[in-house]
Amino acid sequence: MSYSLGLIFIIGFIVGIMMEKATLVLIRRRTEIRIQLDNNRDFIEVGSWGVVNALSWLLIISSMGVNSKSIEVILFISVCIVLSTIDARIQKIPNELIVLTLVIGGSFLIIEYGVRSIETNIVGLLVGFIIFLLPAFIGKAAGWGDVKYAAAIGFCLGIYGFLTAILVMTSLLLMYTGYIYITGKGNLKTKIALGPFMAFGFISVLLFNSQYYLFDLSRIL
Repeated sequence: MSYSLGLIFIIGFIVGIMMEKATLVLIRRRTEIRIQLDNNRDFIEVGSWGVVNALSWLLIISSMGVNSKSIEVILFISVCIVLSTIDARIQKIPNELIVLTLVIGGSFLIIEYGVRSIETNIVGLLVGFIIFLLPAFIGKAAGWGDVKYAAAIGFCLGIYGFLTAILVMTSLLLMYTGYIYITGKGNLKTKIALGPFMAFGFISVLLFNSQYYLFDLSRIL
């Protein structure tokens, strides 16, 4: 078992380094900021990506074992780390990561439940798209990246899972807004990147529903 966990850590570390490089490439494509993609960057900064990703993989595998659900979760976590970093830095969510989220979600849905189960997830996609598009009608539109990412989350979690993820996201967002207001670091009009909050809600529902059904709204409604 220790040998397997060691291998998982090594793979997770290598993937984490690749994630850091991919993050810089995606940022460069969407901003005027020039970032050098060479080996002279801070070793600690680059290595921290590998360590964080490897530890997150170890945590999931240790608690869930090696199966299709745990592999799905660790892949989503890695994508969410990249997406959250980019959105927090430049307030943009790359289409590549949205497509990757849909591909991972769709692939594991078919593997675990078959093609027929996708019906509910398509409804989730539409609900996610509509809910995040609605603010446009009152002049407070979310970014298109947020709208598309919400649709992708809705597809991966289904309608009930998506609504639960939104509740988690909203709770965290309210706490963060209160924090920046109280500390004087912003106000109610301060623009906040939604990607990290959406990603946290997404992973929370995916992870806890996989094991404990803690956030399974369908069991309540």
